[in-house]
Amino acid sequence: MIATLTANPCIDKTLTVEKFDLYKMNRVRVLRTDFGGKGINVSMALNNLHTATIALGFNFPDGREILENQLDSAGIEHHFLELPGKLRVCTKIFDRSLKHTIEINEYGAEVTPQNGEKLIALAAETAKRCSFITLSGSLPAGLDEDFYLECAKAVRRAAPDCRIVVDAEKKLLLRALECAPSFIKPNIHEFQDTFGCRVNSPEELDAEVRKVLDRFGLELICVSLGADGAYIGNREQAFCCRSAHVEVRSIQGAGDSVVAGMCMALEQDLPLDEVLHYGMAAAGDSVSHEGTQLCTLEGFREILKQDLNIKRIR
Repeated sequence: MIATLTANPCIDKTLTVEKFDLYKMNRVRVLRTDFGGKGINVSMALNNLHTATIALGFNFPDGREILENQLDSAGIEHHFLELPGKLRVCTKIFDRSLKHTIEINEYGAEVTPQNGEKLIALAAETAKRCSFITLSGSLPAGLDEDFYLECAKAVRRAAPDCRIVVDAEKKLLLRALECAPSFIKPNIHEFQDTFGCRVNSPEELDAEVRKVLDRFGLELICVSLGADGAYIGNREQAFCCRSAHVEVRSIQGAGDSVVAGMCMALEQDLPLDEVLHYGMAAAGDSVSHEGTQLCTLEGFREILKQDLNIKRIR
């Protein structure tokens, strides 16, 4: 079982236009509305890949119906603490011509530290029956930058065999690293900004990753490189690969699908290059769907057949 935690959920509204024009009226081709958030995306992808998952987090009264419709209909176990306030709305405008997404994300309702402690306790208790727990995304106002660190500490105490995954940015990520999570998955821009480096090749990236692995005692690091593919490395070896060859219809949930595929592979004790292959296959199929629709098992298996030119760096 793989648990996911989403402290700052949202309603994702995805608009698709042929070519976005800042100064003229834009005709929407596709409109989707989904209950979203990075952890929820990971659970949806895992469920589609027939891997057991449970989704945890906060929710608000206006999100109750859409949450129940989406997760219950998918058969995903979930436990969300409902709080007073309003669920934030995140609008994504996907420009087909540029394969580019414009994101307009609202702030969420404020959450008290006491409710933060309740979610940490829920995560720690749930982790006792899980192989992984993912801590993903931004935090709502009211929770400080130590939230993921405190959550990781609580999980480590309650369930020492549950591996912790952190997919967050800058201070949230740096503070969480003090508890040595199993792995992290920043994109290349997040990695460079967080660790204060600039890299121009897979070899340079590998050198910087090794410094971070040694400094914080992590198991492995995966860095997504956008259209250029991805990198994965641990203390013994490292690989890079290209992206899957698909028609890109949306990039929402791509990074979350990488996390899902990697957790799925690690749960099966697959070798490091296959962990990367699983993550990229899940992401490749996800970006071939409109909006925040995520990978399917059939699409995932088809992309696994593709040669992603996985190369060993060391």
